[in-house]
Amino acid sequence: MPDNKTVSDPVAEIAERALKKTCVTNVAGWDGTTQRYVFVAPYDCKIDQVSVVSDTAVAANDTNYYSFQVQNLTQAESLLASAKTTQATGGTAITADAVYELGPDQNTVIDDGDVIELQVTETGVATDLTAAEVLVVVEYT
Repeated sequence: MPDNKTVSDPVAEIAERALKKTCVTNVAGWDGTTQRYVFVAPYDCKIDQVSVVSDTAVAANDTNYYSFQVQNLTQAESLLASAKTTQATGGTAITADAVYELGPDQNTVIDDGDVIELQVTETGVATDLTAAEVLVVVEYT
């Protein structure tokens, strides 16, 4: 059972949770640079979070790493000011079976029908995820 916590406005917190929606897409693993469609906006909405969950870990490495960008293809806008990476310097490793948050920080309000794509760029020879089970989770309100 979760710990009790004090909330300044419990009604607002419940309402916010009730409004939040989640879209989970099972994308095939990869070994190299790739692009994967992950979301089509069902109505005008705001992208709150985009996360990757993989059953295979990717170590942080300065030579062999992945860079991730989330792109609104319809509006030709990036949702990340700078790509998130598994590079050892400035990035973070992907832990198997754990949420790897990409943290959209710009252009997060999108229109009905906008197509969102996960763009993956490989530098060097990063961990082969071809056989991996990979989910992309998009949270929106």
